[in-house]
Amino acid sequence: MINKCARFTIKQLFQFKKLLKPLCILSVSWGASAESNILKESDFLSELPTLTSASRLKQNPHTSPASVTVIDQTLIKASGAQTLPEVLALAPGFQILHLNRNRQTVSYHSVSNQFPNQLEIMINGRSVYLPLLSTVLWNTLGIHVDDIERVEIVRGSNSATQGSNAFLGAVNFITKSPLTDAQWKGIASLGSRNTSEGHLTHAGSLDGGFYRISGSTARNDGSKKFNDSHERQYLNLHGLLTPTTWDTLNLAIGFDKGYSHIGYLYQYGNFPPSNYYLAKQKYSSNFQKISWSHELSGSQELHIQAYRNSLRLNENKPSTNDLATYYLGTENTDLAQSLLSLNPEFRGYREHGSTDLWDLEVALENQTGIHSSFSGIGFRKDNASSPVLFQSGQVSSKRIRLFNSSEIKLNPHWIVNLGLMHERQNSDLNATSARLALNYQITEETSLRLGYSRSQRLPSLLERHVNYEVIGRGKIEQANLALKAETIKNVELGIHHQFRQSNGSIDLRVFKESVNNAIMNYRVATPLNEEFGQRRNIGYWRNLGIESQFKIIPSDQLWLALNYSLVNNKVGSWKTGDDNQRFDGGQLAPRHTLSVISNYAATPDITISGAYYFMDNARWIRGNRFQSQSASQRLDIRVAREWRAKDSTIELSALLQNALPGSHSTFYQDNKFDRRALLQLAIAID
Repeated sequence: MINKCARFTIKQLFQFKKLLKPLCILSVSWGASAESNILKESDFLSELPTLTSASRLKQNPHTSPASVTVIDQTLIKASGAQTLPEVLALAPGFQILHLNRNRQTVSYHSVSNQFPNQLEIMINGRSVYLPLLSTVLWNTLGIHVDDIERVEIVRGSNSATQGSNAFLGAVNFITKSPLTDAQWKGIASLGSRNTSEGHLTHAGSLDGGFYRISGSTARNDGSKKFNDSHERQYLNLHGLLTPTTWDTLNLAIGFDKGYSHIGYLYQYGNFPPSNYYLAKQKYSSNFQKISWSHELSGSQELHIQAYRNSLRLNENKPSTNDLATYYLGTENTDLAQSLLSLNPEFRGYREHGSTDLWDLEVALENQTGIHSSFSGIGFRKDNASSPVLFQSGQVSSKRIRLFNSSEIKLNPHWIVNLGLMHERQNSDLNATSARLALNYQITEETSLRLGYSRSQRLPSLLERHVNYEVIGRGKIEQANLALKAETIKNVELGIHHQFRQSNGSIDLRVFKESVNNAIMNYRVATPLNEEFGQRRNIGYWRNLGIESQFKIIPSDQLWLALNYSLVNNKVGSWKTGDDNQRFDGGQLAPRHTLSVISNYAATPDITISGAYYFMDNARWIRGNRFQSQSASQRLDIRVAREWRAKDSTIELSALLQNALPGSHSTFYQDNKFDRRALLQLAIAID
């Protein structure tokens, strides 16, 4: 949306483009050649004037009801992050888990498996949560790290604002505006294991509107041990139009298609030692979104948005040799062929099917000097089908939500933030989430926040309706329509301080989280000595910890960003249904998580940056079992050289990932993150 510092039509904006840039745009002016027109590192690292993800209201770090981490393009570039999950490693408490060479997942304060399901992930406010697998598939989202303007990460439950999926937190990737990006930009990358990527963007105007087109193609051969290769192509379009002074219209469409490999990279079932079955999974996704904002008065604005997500997953069928070797533990291929003939839709990992999501929301924003609110109603429909996961046929759910966020300024020092959301799914499930935060402005630079929330998460389509049986082998998983909502209670104390002299900031958060009725896997034994899996509300744990993020610029040549999290994770004792795998409590999630990013300008054109990551040992959940994971650390080093001309910028960079000796794993023990090198050339023309 166009910043309200100027209310013009698109034609007027185009005429006054040079005037608006220094006033309204938080980005580099690519066409500037004079040094005074080039923003410094400090301009990027200073706090953004407004945050919207915590309450949907325009707030700042002092008035927000929650701790919010903001990651901008400068931080992303300095870190060398190549994927969206790697970007999130720059936030306190986030763990990036590598399932194989090209598949990652993200965990935060959770007792997690390979499908974390308690974070809301959004792109420009559009949820990309996948009801088919009850998680996010990061390689199907249709955006590139260079498309991102900034990321707003709400650390702590945000269900009162964003709904069930924001049970532990919420992430909103905000992409570059057609008004602020370079007219043309191309990026070419080459690296280890035949890694290659081409990325092209174009921003311009047409018939009184602005648009931005972004497309990419990428591939690599995967790891040397597993050859788990990956390939993708994507294209998206963002259009912006202001037909009147009071109206703003945004349109976004895109698609993403390709393939990657999936599989367990640890000793599992009948898998022979050091021999693993990986399946090739093809995918195709597309999305459409439209949003309209209309200013009713100087203090009221109407917002309407609608979007649709669609995803198709096609996991290759195993051969008879694969089935005999990996699943039956026999050399009898006739038995395997017989099993396949009885189960023509058999898939090794069951990540196969299709899903569609529709969402419509109408909201009223009210801004006054004392009271501000964002209230509305939303409707969401999820459809999913899979001949493997949902053998009873297509499943669906309908959900309606009512919500309100309010900010009340009691006086210049005290602010009260209130949030409430009620969700009703179909006719039998309800979830109510509420939040109360009290903010106190001690000085202009320092604020305190005390917050309490009670949030609920509704079970996904997969968790309630999964129904899978292999003819000749028995039932594998059974639906559980009696699942209830998960519940979390959170108390936190936060402090935010802005350093005026060094243009940096520090944010501290002390928290206690109590999770109950968590949905976990349970192994059910029948009187006939058969077993099958079922999701049940049996999990509960407590998190007690502290998070800190620290940014400082000691000189014009150097800046530093540090993020640290300490989580004392105490898990209650619950039965998994497997007598040998009863969990008797203790720490599952990593206790310590750290990331440090530094950037040094050796000359005005040469920068050297480094990113260090540490994750403590953990115990991840795999099915109904618990697997230990050793601590890991990683150091990435990036060197870049820039050439500037009047209307263009050329940058050549070299990136070395995992520069420390040896390799490490973060989830599957045999999936090692080895050393990787990447050479990248970027050209921007305005």
